Amino acid sequence: MPTTYYPYDNGTVGPTGPEGPQGPAGSPGAPGVVQSVNGQSVTAVVLDADDVGALPSNANATLNATYLGVSRPAGNYRVVRWMTDGTSRWEAQADDVAETGTGTGSDFRLASRNDDGSFNKTTVHAKRSDGTISFGTTTHHGSAQVTSSGSIGLRDVGTDPATTSGGVFIYSKSGKMFVKQADGTSFQIAQVSYPVLSVNGDTGNVTLGAADVGALPATAGEVMQTLPVNGAAGSSRTLAFRTNSVNRWTLAAGTDTETGTDAAGSNFSLASRNDDGSFRATVIDASRSTGQVAVGGSTKLSDAKLTVINGVGVTNRTEDPAAPAQGFMLYAKNGLPYVIQADGTIFQVGSGGGGTGGAVDSVNGKTGIVQLTAADVNALPDDQDATIAGRLTSTEGFTVNSTDVNQNPIITDSPAGQAARLAVMRVGGVDKFSLGTSGDLTLAGALTAGGTSTVPNLRVGSSASFGGASGSIVAMANASTLPNSNPSGVILYADAGVLKVRQQDGTDIVIQNVDLDDLGGLAWADRGVANGVASLGSDTKVPTAQLPDFAKPSDFSPVDLGLKAWSSDPAMCSVQVVYPTSGAGRVTAVKINEAVSVSKIVWYFKGYAGGLKAGSWAGIYNSSGTLMRATGDLSTATYEPQEQHATGGGNSWSSLTSAVTLQPGLYYVVFRMVYTESPVDGPAMLAYDNSSACPSKLGYNNMWRWASLTTSATSAPSSITVSSFAGDPKRFWVGLA
Repeated sequence: MPTTYYPYDNGTVGPTGPEGPQGPAGSPGAPGVVQSVNGQSVTAVVLDADDVGALPSNANATLNATYLGVSRPAGNYRVVRWMTDGTSRWEAQADDVAETGTGTGSDFRLASRNDDGSFNKTTVHAKRSDGTISFGTTTHHGSAQVTSSGSIGLRDVGTDPATTSGGVFIYSKSGKMFVKQADGTSFQIAQVSYPVLSVNGDTGNVTLGAADVGALPATAGEVMQTLPVNGAAGSSRTLAFRTNSVNRWTLAAGTDTETGTDAAGSNFSLASRNDDGSFRATVIDASRSTGQVAVGGSTKLSDAKLTVINGVGVTNRTEDPAAPAQGFMLYAKNGLPYVIQADGTIFQVGSGGGGTGGAVDSVNGKTGIVQLTAADVNALPDDQDATIAGRLTSTEGFTVNSTDVNQNPIITDSPAGQAARLAVMRVGGVDKFSLGTSGDLTLAGALTAGGTSTVPNLRVGSSASFGGASGSIVAMANASTLPNSNPSGVILYADAGVLKVRQQDGTDIVIQNVDLDDLGGLAWADRGVANGVASLGSDTKVPTAQLPDFAKPSDFSPVDLGLKAWSSDPAMCSVQVVYPTSGAGRVTAVKINEAVSVSKIVWYFKGYAGGLKAGSWAGIYNSSGTLMRATGDLSTATYEPQEQHATGGGNSWSSLTSAVTLQPGLYYVVFRMVYTESPVDGPAMLAYDNSSACPSKLGYNNMWRWASLTTSATSAPSSITVSSFAGDPKRFWVGLA
């Protein structure tokens, strides 16, 4: 032991001797005072997990024991969670299915969770009773040891597995399925209809060539007589010429539809291809039905047997050809085009005319490529404005069309001092219909309008006066003769300066000023507004929407619980735990007293751990059975109601696909929930008393308050048949929010 030096001692202290016997116990401390904690007796004792034999909650930990247990009574969840910032991401649990004493119940489940910690899906499920395991589902396929809810993928292995007795290997190699047996035999799994005993008469290790199967070799060979390229009508049947396996030319019967008449369809084409093999141009196109050929494209002119796109090139010849037996020949000589006819006549093709009439040298003084206008031939244009200096007369009449909605088709402009008018019709020298310079319209007879006419002012009777007014004014002179018989319809007329109406029944009505006081009525603006008066519906009653809330001052209403409507106060429900029965349609009536916008259907679950399956849905229907709005699939993360694990449960809801405004009336909330019933994996729901004696219809009018509906629909149908409702002792509470 090293020597210890003390600053105030000139000597030294030797090594420490052995520990002496324990001294006598000290006197007891004051009552209620802790003398030490886990062996520490300092003033402020600080203990960590290790001091109390515990695992730390904020650091890595190692359990130096055989078991780590999560224990609760049977029928409760026992869960280990993996969390992110306090929100669950994965949960390994023994479920809450009751244990029967025969090795069933408390099955194992590994489940993933959504970002908000709610249930997402089951990844692994294992039964305690038989040890079977399923992936992606809680449903096990019979007695199979392993069940998968979807396809099973096998990744490729580089080499076959080693031979092992007692079973077989199933594996993938090069994207194909193989089996290796316990005797070392390995083979690929492929579909065959029956064993092959021979190939083209050969057995053993058979090797066939093109000649053995009557085929054309891929690298050489010839075809005797005909080489068919067969395909269905409308398909391309192509012969390709390639360079290094890339198309350069294609010769094909095309995809034109065959009609079955006149040899139509499947036309022929020769096409060139780009260096990458893509289409470049059509060189020759031939019609199967007409035999017409186009060069340089597919367009054919009229019934010409040959059409050339973008011109024909003709090379020179040194001498004229012999005359053809019929028709003519076009050829080139010294760079000029010539024609030789069947009669032997030869002439150069130039820009002049031909025949006996001679060439046209000019048209109206114009030469070259002549384009004449209406002005060149002293005519009126048919597509633009025109002005004439004289009178335009026609024995057949005129039709003037104007495409410009902002312009008048006919305009007259007379010199100053000359009366200008557009005389539309004159009989015996007397105007029957004319329009003067002031815009006045003169009619010799009665005015009958079969359509809609618009005028700035209208004067009825020559003595009528506008009284200085203008703009949409009707002036009516006093009637010279009052009505003396009943009209078909009504007559509007003026009598001594008073406007009157003669009705079809002979009654004359005087039109004059009246107000509400004269009629003893109420202002229309006061109808259905605050501090006004209520309006009446078609049934002559005040609509429910204009009446106050029906709840008594001391009663709870849906709005007090954050709802828009409900089937009743939930406090009136039973304490029983009731499941809705997998696949059964359930109906609960909800009464709407005023127009309200709804976006959710609400239930109260006393317990739910997820597990609704595809085919689960809910919807709101009116009293006629028409769907107003529905949820989506309740098994999906978007629409599945919330899980409830707390004592007593809580509200769970599903959103509608979109909000809907419900008008006052009776509505039915219909829902269908599909889940595993054994062991039960559905929601335990808040319900009213449930027994065979509980009524489904109430009231003198036998209104359905609760019912069941037999349906196999996997989503909310567009309508339901209310007469198909059936009484059922299970009666569930619902709300709308």
